[in-house]
Amino acid sequence: MIWIISTLLLLPYIEGQSSIGNRCSFTQQCGPGAFCYENVCRKDGCTLSSHCQIGELCQYGMVNGQRRPACFPASIDKETTEEYCPGGGAVVVGFDGKLTTCDLLKACSNGHVCNPQFGICCTKLRTCPRPSKTMLNAVTGQPIMCQIKFGRVMPCPGEGSCETKTGFCCIKGPQTNTSTAVSSRPYRGQTCSTQVGCDGGAACICSNSRVCRCECSTELGYTISSDGRSCVRQRRRLKEKCKTDMECSAAFSECSTGGCRCKTGFQRDGDGGCKPISYRCPAGLPLTKKEEVVKCSLSKKLMTSFKSLKTASKTKNETTEESAAINSTFSDYVADDCPQGNYCVPTFDDSANPGFYQGFCCPSPNDIRPICPVGIAHETSFYPDYGCAECPNDYYCHQDRMATKKSICCPKPCVSLEDVFHDGQCYPIAYYGDSCQISAQCSFFKASTNPLADISNLECSSGICTCPAGYSHSEGSCQRVMCTVGLRGEPSVDRNNQLIRCSSSSDCSQGHMCDPNGKVCCRGTNRCPKQFVETGELCTDTGSCKNPGEMCYWPKTGKVKVCCTHDESSN
Repeated sequence: MIWIISTLLLLPYIEGQSSIGNRCSFTQQCGPGAFCYENVCRKDGCTLSSHCQIGELCQYGMVNGQRRPACFPASIDKETTEEYCPGGGAVVVGFDGKLTTCDLLKACSNGHVCNPQFGICCTKLRTCPRPSKTMLNAVTGQPIMCQIKFGRVMPCPGEGSCETKTGFCCIKGPQTNTSTAVSSRPYRGQTCSTQVGCDGGAACICSNSRVCRCECSTELGYTISSDGRSCVRQRRRLKEKCKTDMECSAAFSECSTGGCRCKTGFQRDGDGGCKPISYRCPAGLPLTKKEEVVKCSLSKKLMTSFKSLKTASKTKNETTEESAAINSTFSDYVADDCPQGNYCVPTFDDSANPGFYQGFCCPSPNDIRPICPVGIAHETSFYPDYGCAECPNDYYCHQDRMATKKSICCPKPCVSLEDVFHDGQCYPIAYYGDSCQISAQCSFFKASTNPLADISNLECSSGICTCPAGYSHSEGSCQRVMCTVGLRGEPSVDRNNQLIRCSSSSDCSQGHMCDPNGKVCCRGTNRCPKQFVETGELCTDTGSCKNPGEMCYWPKTGKVKVCCTHDESSN
C-alpha cells in the first residue's frame, strides 16, 4: 500500500516537461534541476536573480541538505503585502529584491496594477467600492489614477469622481431607482470634501485653513464654463494664446511665451500638429523606404519579454536557436512587423489598434547608450546616469529593452491623462453620448458578457459618441444581437436605433415574437401553441429538446418539429 501511495505522489512530474513554478509537496515531484520549497518547485541552482522566476531571488539556502545558491522567494511579509495591495493582491518584487515602483510616468509591466497611493505595483488591487465601476484608460486599458501619493486630487473624465481612499477614478454603478437622478456632489464655488469630490469637471481644492471648495484646476487647463457652476477644458491650437501646457491640443506642443508652440526637437507638420525633426535609433539610422521612415506596430503584451531574433548576421548555432524559438509554442515570440535585421522602437500608443504601440524600425543595436526615439531628453536625464527620477509630468520614462537596460526621460505626445493621441493631435477621452471630434476618442466602460452578442466600437457620428448603424448600446457596449427564432437576422429597433427589449411576446408588436435567448423582439410567426414560444432549436430527428421544461412540437402546417418553452406572458 505504501508503494502505491508513493507512486501516485510522484505522478505530477512528467519527464521532458518543465516543473518550475508547479505546486509540490516534496522535491521528487519537481524533477531534475528543481527542488520543492514552500510548496513550489524552484530552480536548485543559479548565479543571478534574473535566472529565477518573478518574485524570487538568487541567494544561499538549504537545498536537499546542502547550502548553495538557488532561487528562493523574496522575503516580503504579509503585513507589507496587505498594506500596499489591499484586495487580495501581492506586491511585485523585481530581480533586485526590491518592490517595483510606479507613477504617472512609469507604468507597471505584465498587466500589474499601480497603487497610486504608495507608487507600488500589485498583482491585484481594490480600486472602486461597489456598486461603482472603475474608469479605464481607453488606450492602455489600465485604471485611471486621480491622486498620486495622497497629493492634489485631479479631475476624472466625464461623470467620474475620484475615490480618495484608493486614488482611482470611479463612476456610479447602475441605479435601482428609476426616478431622475439628482447629483449629490457640489459644483464649482461650493464647499466640498475630498472623499466625495465635485461635479461638473471641478476639483476639490483645500486651502491652508482646511476650507475645501470646488474650483477649476487651472494648472490642468480647466476654466469656468458659461454656466458659472462647471469647468471645461480649454483647447488651443498652435500659435493660439495659452496659459498652461494642458491647453495645447497638438501632440508634442507646449505653452511657451504665451502661445502654443512645438517643443524642442519638433516642428510644425502643416496640418496643425507637431512632427519630430528627426527619428533616432540607439545604433545606426532608422530604416527608410522612398525617403520615408518605415513605421511599425508592437504588441504591448509581448513588449516586456520581447527579444528580437532578427539580428543582422547569424552564426549557424544562432540560426538553429532562432528556428527552435519560431517553431516553439510561443508563436508570438517576435512581437513586431519590422523586416529582418531590424526591430520596432515604440513611440506612442496606437489609438486605432488598442493593445499596441506605434513606432519605427531601427537596426538591431549593439550600443548600450539610451536615446529618445523622438524629441530631446529632459535636462535631468543625460550621460552618464540618465534615468527618470526627476521626469516632469509632460515627459515619460522610455526604455529600449532591446538596446539597453538604462531608461531616459523623453517628451510625451499628450500631457493630460484624459487625452488620446491620434494623428498628431491630443483629444479628450469621450464615452457614449459625449461630444467628440473623431472616433478614436470614443470608449466604452466594459465588454459584454452576452456570448450571443456581436460587439463593435463606438464611433463619432454628428459630433456624438454613438454606436454604428445596426448596433445598439447595451450593458456598456455596442451590441448586435442576432435573432435565433422567427426570420432570424437582426432584431427590431426603435426610432433611436435601440434594441426593443422584451420579457414576453406581448411586449413586441404584431408580427413579432420575443426571442427567449436574447430577450429581444424578432420578426416572424410563432409556430408553438398558445402560452409557448419557440427556442430556435429543431427536434425533427430526435423528438426531444435539450433543456428541461421544453417540449417538442409539430405545427399542423409545418414540415419540421420545433422546441417550445413557456412564454413568460402566460405566467
